[in-house]
Amino acid sequence: MEQTQKKGLSKGCLVALIIVAVLVVIIVVAGLTCWYYKDDLAKMGATTGVSGVKDLMAQTPPEGIDTAQFNALADAFLVKLNEEPLDYEKYAGFMQALQGVIDDKAISTDEAERLADAMIVYYPDLTEQYQPQEAIDTTGVIDSTVSQ
Repeated sequence: MEQTQKKGLSKGCLVALIIVAVLVVIIVVAGLTCWYYKDDLAKMGATTGVSGVKDLMAQTPPEGIDTAQFNALADAFLVKLNEEPLDYEKYAGFMQALQGVIDDKAISTDEAERLADAMIVYYPDLTEQYQPQEAIDTTGVIDSTVSQ
C-alpha cells in the first residue's frame, strides 16, 4: 500500500505561526495606542518625574534652594502642562533637565536650579513663581580708593 503524502504545515509550525501573528497584532495595537495617547503619556511622565523631584527635595533639601518656592513653581508648571497642548521642542529640553536629576537619585543645588530654569523656559510666565535668592558674595572686594 502506498501512503499518501500529507499536505500543509505540521501542527508545531502552525502553532508557531499563530503565536507570531498574535504577537505582531499586539505590537501594532500597542504602537497605535501609544501614538494616539502620546501627549497624555508624555504629560504623565513629566508629572511623575516632577513629583519624584519634589519628594527628593523634601527628604534632602539642597542648600540654597527655597523648597516652598520650588514646589510652588513645580505645581504651577504641572497645572499649565496638563491644561495646554505639548510643545515637543520645549518638552525635550525640560525632560533632559529632569532626567539628569532623576538618574542619580539625589538633587544638588545646581540640578534644582537647572530644572527650575527648564520649567521657566517652557513657560516664561512662571518667572514670578520662583525668585531664587541672590547669593551673598563672600569674596574679598578690593577697594581701589584705599591706599595700601
